[in-house]
Amino acid sequence: MWPTIATLLLLIFIGFAVNKLFKKVKQTPDTDPKSLVTSICFLLIGVINLAGYWLGFLGVVSMALTVALLITGAYFTRYLKRDNARYSK
Repeated sequence: MWPTIATLLLLIFIGFAVNKLFKKVKQTPDTDPKSLVTSICFLLIGVINLAGYWLGFLGVVSMALTVALLITGAYFTRYLKRDNARYSK
């Protein structure tokens, strides 16, 4: 019962995150694709681990993909836009 509830919650949160990501892209048409890589990588980590749990391929392949996506997402954080109003004094 608990894995099913956790799966549903994760799918709901991923849906909200994807919806917010699409709204961000629509609001700022000059969005650099590099700035979206971090969000996409972190969403894919959740999807891969969820699929790995339900399809039974947790192990080296799932962990290797998770680490690769985590490193890729961390690398592309340099392209995220900063809110200058927050950091200006």
